[in-house]
Order: sequence, then structure tokens, then C-alpha cells
Amino acid sequence: MSLKRENIVAFAERYRFLVKNKYRIRLHRHGLLRLIDLEVESDSDSTSFQNSIFLHNLIKSKAYQELFFDHFTQLSAGKHGPFIVNNISAQDYSLIERDHFLNEVIYTVSSPKWSCPPISKKALTQVRELIDGICNGASVFFFLDKCRNFNSSSQEAIIYEHEWSHSLSSYYEYVAYDAVHKRLSLLVITYE
Repeated sequence: MSLKRENIVAFAERYRFLVKNKYRIRLHRHGLLRLIDLEVESDSDSTSFQNSIFLHNLIKSKAYQELFFDHFTQLSAGKHGPFIVNNISAQDYSLIERDHFLNEVIYTVSSPKWSCPPISKKALTQVRELIDGICNGASVFFFLDKCRNFNSSSQEAIIYEHEWSHSLSSYYEYVAYDAVHKRLSLLVITYE
């Protein structure tokens, strides 16, 4: 029995990600929230969505390979935020509920940070409006668990995966995917 080669779709080819827009909200002098909107192209229909394949494709995409500093970003092959892309896997993401996502983002940006001023009411309102805009009934939400270890000050010697990791004191990353509208929102919160 022979298989037709054209029927085999590699994981890396199942989903493609195109950056549509990038938004920034300055939380205060040392903190920034970024929302990167991506259009998702897929060879499969939305009913066959599988978290692990989808996240694997996202991690390996060129759109995901970018360094995040407090004041700017830089495309960088093989790096994502304070992490090396080859050290990130789909299993590093946890599926979270919509309400958990909303509450955790608001808590993160509004909670006190060492050596940082509080977020302004205007910036908090902008954050609320931005995340309300990406939370619809069809979305699934993920949190990058590697952020927990990175944000733990006791892990300092272990967490710096590349030469620019030390430029951030905290890093939070959420993924919201709306399969119906084929839209992915990558929400990144950084503190220096």
C-alpha cells in the first residue's frame, strides 16, 4: 500500500500566522502591555482544532520569534521574549477560563511592583477595553507557564535563557484564539 504524499500535512504547515496589528499601552514608566493581533490561516476547519498542534505551529512561526523589551521589540530568530524558542513547547501553555484570563490580567497590571509606580486610571481603563475586545464567547485562552518561573526572583540564575533575558524583571504572556473568526491575540505584559 502506498500513501499519497500530498495528503500528509506537517505540523508546521497546519496553521500560518500573519501579524495584522500591534497595540501598546504604557502602564507606567517601567511597564508595558502589548497586544499583537494575528490572522490565522489554516488548512483544516475550525471544528478540528487541537491545542497542541495549534500552539506548536504558533511557537515555530516567524511571527512568534521576537524579543520584548520594556520600550521596544526586535525580531530575533530563535528567541521569544526572555526565552529561547526551542525551549518552549505546547505543553508549556495552560488552558485557562475566560474569567480567569480577565481577572489575572487586571490583577497583574494593577498589583504593586517593586520600584514601579501604580498604573494610572486611564491606562487601567484602556487595558480593560482592550481585553474586553478580545474576549468573545468563541475564544480559548492560554497562559505561558514558563512565565511563573521567570517571574520568581529565587530562580534568577536558572531563568536567563539568552543574553537579553535579564532586561526584564517580569514577563507575562497570554494567547486568546477565536477559531470562528480565525483571530489570535498575543497579549504580553513586560516590566523592566
